[in-house]
Amino acid sequence: MRVLAFDTTTSACSVAVCEDGETKALFHDLMVHGQAEALIPAIEKTMNEAGVTYGELDRIAVAVGPGSFTGVRVGLAAGRGIGIATGHPVIGLLTTEVIAAESQIATSLPTAVAIDARRAEVYLQCFDVNGIATAAPACLLPEAAADVLGNHPWVLVGDGAVRVQPHVDSAVVPGEITVANASVLANLAATRPIPQTPPSPIYVRPPDATAPKDGGRLRP
Repeated sequence: MRVLAFDTTTSACSVAVCEDGETKALFHDLMVHGQAEALIPAIEKTMNEAGVTYGELDRIAVAVGPGSFTGVRVGLAAGRGIGIATGHPVIGLLTTEVIAAESQIATSLPTAVAIDARRAEVYLQCFDVNGIATAAPACLLPEAAADVLGNHPWVLVGDGAVRVQPHVDSAVVPGEITVANASVLANLAATRPIPQTPPSPIYVRPPDATAPKDGGRLRP
């Protein structure tokens, strides 16, 4: 099975083409901003390096958040667009799940994923040793995230881990994974059933921007 996967939800732009568990090509670049401009060229570059055409793909995989509002929208728009153009199914996975899955390759401990949510907050989601989420993602202050982790042995990963780590008990150990890797996303998506509906964004909290009152009119 050939899968094109990409993630723009956190502080990276990651694109991969994988076939039957093997990574054929990978673009993985850390960036706080600019994913919207980088994604389509990165997809084209990765597809060319893999020597695969869009028609030869079987699935499209995209991370759906939580993460940057702009990054979530960019990735989903690209995934849906390519899916419509090619007729291939689009599989959406939580960004936290992808990060946790890569972390758990190297550890037998449960994993806590903290993604930088800006405004001094993090998106936190915890996973047991089998990679099963113990709760839905939540947007929390770092101190509150540390309270959720308590004194249990967790591996703390994600680009928001640096915000939480100063507040946690010594039982919580830092991991090395900070962002989602598209190769991991592709291999997870290859095992999932085809959804009946297109993937939807996971925002966790409302966007910072709000609609203007009275439709933006200055006067009645």
